[in-house]
Amino acid sequence: MEIKIRTHYDRDALTAMARGLRKTVRRKKSRRSRIVGVVLMVLAFLFGVGDLILNPGWKAWLDLGVAVVLLLILLTEDRVNGFLAGRKVLPGARDTETVFTEYDYTTTIQNAETRWSYESIRAIAEGENFIVLALSDRHAQVFDKRGITAGTPEELRTLLRDKTGLPVTKM
Repeated sequence: MEIKIRTHYDRDALTAMARGLRKTVRRKKSRRSRIVGVVLMVLAFLFGVGDLILNPGWKAWLDLGVAVVLLLILLTEDRVNGFLAGRKVLPGARDTETVFTEYDYTTTIQNAETRWSYESIRAIAEGENFIVLALSDRHAQVFDKRGITAGTPEELRTLLRDKTGLPVTKM
């Protein structure tokens, strides 16, 4: 059985990849970072409002601005991480074609081909349109389910689950 997938690493794919890492291998670290971010945002907001009431001035507005920036980062964390990951993508590596077989899977980009073993996968995440394979805390691969040219998403999910022995985390 062969399953073929074409994926374009665009903003949506990179955001899904970041979300997949956050929901799987970065789960504990992400939770801690979010708690610290929320605490800092609340403190900045409270200091800003307190200063605005007691001593209006530029410091109060600066504190409120910091609170707003922290809130925006917390709400768009996956997009920001996806954007930063997109800046590191090699030229010619945005369009990929991957073939999954019983023994391994091969990813082909513009002028290169890489063979991967299923043992290198640490976690699997699945969203509405994407499947993410986490290879480490900082590295992942994303596959667009809409780009499947041979096989079905269910066959791919079953193959990955059988070959890795890992559960598929919903994202």
